[in-house]
Amino acid sequence: MNKVSINAEQQLYVIDCGEGYSCFGFANARDHADQIARKLNRSDLAFADEDYATLSGYEKYCHAVQAWSQSPLTRTTYFDPGTDARAANVLESCRTHERKIRLILGDTLTGEPWLEEHDVVGRIGRSIGTLKVPLLIEPGEHGGSAILCTCILAIVDWASGNFLYRHDAYREAELSIKPSANAERPWDVLRREEIVASFRDIGQAGAYLAFMRGATIEPRVFR
Repeated sequence: MNKVSINAEQQLYVIDCGEGYSCFGFANARDHADQIARKLNRSDLAFADEDYATLSGYEKYCHAVQAWSQSPLTRTTYFDPGTDARAANVLESCRTHERKIRLILGDTLTGEPWLEEHDVVGRIGRSIGTLKVPLLIEPGEHGGSAILCTCILAIVDWASGNFLYRHDAYREAELSIKPSANAERPWDVLRREEIVASFRDIGQAGAYLAFMRGATIEPRVFR
């Protein structure tokens, strides 16, 4: 095992990887270990109160991952703890059917979208390794980035524009277009009077606004 230390102030395990460091949150270690314990029906892998924020807790997390690697479930897609089961089912269906989708990510407590335009359009893949997490693979690419599954507000079918999944809290972004004094980018898109993007022509601004409200418009139209 790599050398691990504790940063109590930031609630992190700091892992010495030899040529650098990585960090892993105390809560993440607990939540993953507890999820694996439930799925494997192994109560011995679950965190006790005294495991939180301790090196023994990190070891328990590692033991849970090791147990997962020796289970048939290691061949399945692994979703982050707290992922809505409905969203997980839709992602897995889209992966197996190679369906192109659009992800809308944001705050699942408020339902507010983050207005992400990168790494949100493509098909669903899966990582290699012990915990095979879902990836968003953009058109023309062979690999992609891990999806923040606990932050999914909606999943939209690209071909039809239909919502395959919609979080109960999700609400479309309230955006507007206004002219600006900027000669190079005279059209602003605002959210509650705050400028979130500026464009050369109103067509680009309109395409951006529609995309951020869930429309299946290729991002290259407004970039």
